[in-house]
Amino acid sequence: MKIKKTVIVFFISIVVAAAVLGLTGRAIHAQSSDSSDSVVAAKLDKVLVNQKSIMEDLAAMKEELRIIKVRITQAQ
Repeated sequence: MKIKKTVIVFFISIVVAAAVLGLTGRAIHAQSSDSSDSVVAAKLDKVLVNQKSIMEDLAAMKEELRIIKVRITQAQ
């Protein structure tokens, strides 16, 4: 009975220790990721440029559809 309690306490302490080490490891890794910030910023800038291009294309298509609508309305 005493051995079972000891084993259970041992496994619980291992789980707690692993959780604590995992959390501190993530915190340390998050602090050391400064070099990848510039890469992420560059990718975000590229996405922004692509979004602007898509918005311009959509505006052009919207204008063409408006012109087509006017012509169809006049033809009726």
